[in-house]
Amino acid sequence: MNMEAFYFDGRSSKRHTVRLEATAGRLCLHDAPEGEQHFDYTEVKISEPQGRAPRVLGFPDGACCEVAQSAELDALLETLGYRESFVMRLQGNWPVSLFALICVILIMAAGYQWGLPWGAEIAAPHIPLKPMRQLSDAAMRQMDGEILHSSKLSRARQENLQGGFDRLVALDPELAAYAPHPRLYFRSAPDIGPNAFAMPGGQVVLFDELAEELTDDEALAVLAHELGHLNRRHSIRELIQSSATGAVLAAYFGDVSVAVTTLAALALNMNYSREMELEADAYGAVALSRQNKSPLLLANALEKLERSARYVGDDDEDEDTDEDNSAEEDEDESGSPGWLSSHPDTRERIRRLKELSVSN
Repeated sequence: MNMEAFYFDGRSSKRHTVRLEATAGRLCLHDAPEGEQHFDYTEVKISEPQGRAPRVLGFPDGACCEVAQSAELDALLETLGYRESFVMRLQGNWPVSLFALICVILIMAAGYQWGLPWGAEIAAPHIPLKPMRQLSDAAMRQMDGEILHSSKLSRARQENLQGGFDRLVALDPELAAYAPHPRLYFRSAPDIGPNAFAMPGGQVVLFDELAEELTDDEALAVLAHELGHLNRRHSIRELIQSSATGAVLAAYFGDVSVAVTTLAALALNMNYSREMELEADAYGAVALSRQNKSPLLLANALEKLERSARYVGDDDEDEDTDEDNSAEEDEDESGSPGWLSSHPDTRERIRRLKELSVSN
């Protein structure tokens, strides 16, 4: 069996036309510049097939031949005794390739759904809090004056809430890791509505709009819940998951401004998982019990905010009944803005909090 090929000596780009002849286990090269050459089959390196691209036959001295894909080449390789590897045969099998692609997609989806949260939970306790605090401070400066405004709560109420917050912090030695300690910020954001959130660096922000809906004890119950997120480092875990570690890596190695912008957006719409919310609720219930306060305070706060959201929604509907309802379809089941919109499973949380109250 013989066929034509293009020969390259490995020292220049000049191409020579040669003739390949195959016998069992031997390849003969005719019309090469160096004269006739013979190679044992095991000395020839044969490239993998790449569509219609020529295949390359490499020789021990660095020279090679390019051979067009054809039935002649297949016959020559068969005469040599060459057999495609198991992997190459699988690559050429469409059903197997499709099955492999589906497996890869499923593995990637499982990694995103379960692997990434698991990895974030493992990594979060080992991330230094100092850069997280610096990053969160920068995000707070960016939000102040643009999204957040100075609080209009009375000084007496701020002092009362600050005192209750400090007592909650003092009950948990693990929160001391947020050196010097978690800090409470009072802000107003009329465009956002009732809300509160915890930043990865230990900053807890309470909106006037939320405090005005609740009693001081109910507002402290909300703050206890947010401290639960800090205790379990939920915000750091969610930051890792939501940004696929981009913000964290940027804070350490790249453009910090990108990380600051990312964190500012995430903080206002932190969608914690169901498990994280239940963990924070359980933490808040225990913290309230330690101060001889009922876990029902958080359940009461949730119910008040939900009723308030429904009331506001009814008013908006009355004002313009002809307005397109497509925006309503995008809201969560409760239709609740602010704090409830980023905290799912409100009814289940209330039920569990009531069960905790009975057990205590």
